[in-house]
Amino acid sequence: MRNRIWLAFANKKKCRHADAIHNLGFISWKMGRNYHFAIGDIVYLFMSDERCVRFKMLVTAANCKREDQPFWLETPPNDITYKLELLEEYNGSKLSEQDLLKHGFKGGYAIEKPCCNNRELIDYIKLIF
Repeated sequence: MRNRIWLAFANKKKCRHADAIHNLGFISWKMGRNYHFAIGDIVYLFMSDERCVRFKMLVTAANCKREDQPFWLETPPNDITYKLELLEEYNGSKLSEQDLLKHGFKGGYAIEKPCCNNRELIDYIKLIF
């Protein structure tokens, strides 16, 4: 099976994901029924505070202990995680929520569950990144 490309929602109210990525070079991402990443998958992070896609991450490990606790704003879950390592950071303006809406982004609650099936949206993000 070939690796998939995902869009996931990084919630600033729970964790300072950008700070973790800049300091550690990776983030820990919960494994569970809503998260079916595989090693080698690409995960683009939609940042809740900036309302844009900013980071391109690579899933490099599974079944890991959480290692990003200092960056959590609430008590970090003691769960088994994937390790998502930074590949690239985008600082332009073409991946804003407004631009994504023109390319199949649904917004609202649709983003709270990672998706890999919105081909138009994923293709647009890949083109810009």
